[in-house]
Amino acid sequence: MKTLVLTIITTLLTVGTIHTQSLNELQYAAYLKAGQSLWQRSIELAEKQHGPASFEATMSAYGLLNNTMANKDEATFDEYVELVVDQLSAIIKDQPQWGEPQAVLSTVYGLKMAYSPMKGIVYGGKSGSLIESAVKHQPESPLVQKLFGSYKLYTPSMFGGDAKEAVAAYTQSILIYEQQPTANNWLYLDALVGLALSHQKNQQTDLAIEVLEKALKIEPEFQWASALLNSYTSK
Repeated sequence: MKTLVLTIITTLLTVGTIHTQSLNELQYAAYLKAGQSLWQRSIELAEKQHGPASFEATMSAYGLLNNTMANKDEATFDEYVELVVDQLSAIIKDQPQWGEPQAVLSTVYGLKMAYSPMKGIVYGGKSGSLIESAVKHQPESPLVQKLFGSYKLYTPSMFGGDAKEAVAAYTQSILIYEQQPTANNWLYLDALVGLALSHQKNQQTDLAIEVLEKALKIEPEFQWASALLNSYTSK
C-alpha cells in the first residue's frame, strides 16, 4: 500500500510539473535532451495555449522536425513535415511581410533536401527565395539571421553557400538574442552551435572552441556542444 501511495504521488507531481512548465522551458528541455516525446508535448502545449495553426505550435513542430536529424528518424519527419509546410504557407499567405515564417519554411525545405538530396531540384530555389525574402522583410529578427546562417552554412558553395557569410549571420543573431533574456531559449543555444560549426568550416578551430566553451558556460548540460568541443580539442 505504501508503494502504491508513493507511486500515485510521484505521478501527480510529474503531471503537475508538465502542466505548469512553460512552453519555452519544455522546448528548451526537448532541445537539450533531443527528446522526441518532449517535442511532441511542446506541440500539444503550444496548440492548447496559442491554437493548432499558430506560429508557436508550428515552431514546436519545426523543433521536432529538426530533432529527427539527430537519429535520422525519417518516419517521424515524414509524419509531420507536410503539416508544418501547410501551416507555414498559410501564415505566409496571411502575413506576407512577416519574415520569420518564411525563414522557417526555407529551413524545412532544407531538411527535406537533407533527407533526399535529389529534392534539391524542386526545393533548392524555393528555399533560397524564401530566406532572401525573410532577410529583406525582417533583418532585425534573431531567428531570421540564425536561419540565414544555417542556409549559408549547409548550402553547397556552388548554390550560394558561404561559411564566412554564415559566421556573420550567426554572429548577428547572437548579438540580437543577447539584447533580451536568453534563459530557456533553445534557438539561442542553437545559434551558438551554428556559429561554432561555421568557424570550424572556415578552419578557425580556436574560434569554434571559444564559442562552444561559452555555450557550455551558459548551459553545462548541453551535450551536443560538449561532444563538438571534445572532437575539436582532441585533434
